Amino acid sequence: MATAAVIDVGSNSVRLLLAHSVDARGADGPRIVTVTGLRRGASGDGTVTATALERLDACLADYAGMIRDAGMPPVVAVGTAAVREAPNRDAIQAIAARRLGTPLHVVSGRREAELSFAGARLVLPPGAGNCRVIDIGGGSTEVVEGDAGGPARSVSLALGVNRQGDLITADPPPPHQVDAIRDEAARMVGAGIAGFRCDGPLIGVAGTVTTVAAVMAGRYDPDEIHGMVITAADVAGVRARLARLDDVERARVPGLHPDRAPVIVPGLAILAGALEALEAGGLMVSERDILDGIAMEAADAGGLRAE
Repeated sequence: MATAAVIDVGSNSVRLLLAHSVDARGADGPRIVTVTGLRRGASGDGTVTATALERLDACLADYAGMIRDAGMPPVVAVGTAAVREAPNRDAIQAIAARRLGTPLHVVSGRREAELSFAGARLVLPPGAGNCRVIDIGGGSTEVVEGDAGGPARSVSLALGVNRQGDLITADPPPPHQVDAIRDEAARMVGAGIAGFRCDGPLIGVAGTVTTVAAVMAGRYDPDEIHGMVITAADVAGVRARLARLDDVERARVPGLHPDRAPVIVPGLAILAGALEALEAGGLMVSERDILDGIAMEAADAGGLRAE
């Protein structure tokens, strides 16, 4: 039986954590991910399509069944960039409330960064000092720096695998379009971190980063890739390999979740540009992320605190 259920409604994927326990080391329990592409095909103002809402509804219906099977633990659900930007946010929240029986908390970019930072830091030894965290999502990218006391500075950028992926016009993606995404990511991250001072280790979370590690390992094993170090050269190599393939070929690559095939190349372009702007030769992969941050905060405070 689970003691808590945590759901992250992201711009590209929706994830469920069925936590058996939560403590200072994070949350222990199964994690399920479903690529819904909530922001895929969104209009210029961020309106989520009816088809994407149907995918979200089906996903949350499945998750509701899993939560029932786990003993109906308390549920905390959070929505990030695609939800907070959508003019039809009410429709998304209504689906979540109907399927989960609990409100969907829509967090700001700053809160998203804080929660991701709290989870990502768990990859470091207890008592570790300064670090930086990058979280590349479907609709936004967060960069955070801080220490064991929490974030000192953070920025949330309109940079994501679905948002930038919508700019690619062919499959395989034209090289000049991939390079343009990389250059724009370097520019945006560079401008966004002006004033940051931390030069500690860089930690990466979310699907783009874990996919690089999984493709290098030839399979996705969260225990194997948690704590793995990948270099900028590794990112460039995986990007070059996957960018030559079309979606069907890409989906067959060991370690790559088939549903990520359409968005992994723009994600890798964003990661490459971010590494350049951060002057980082690589990063450490963390499987602990925003789900752990949400679970730990809710456990400590008896619920997710307000903005």
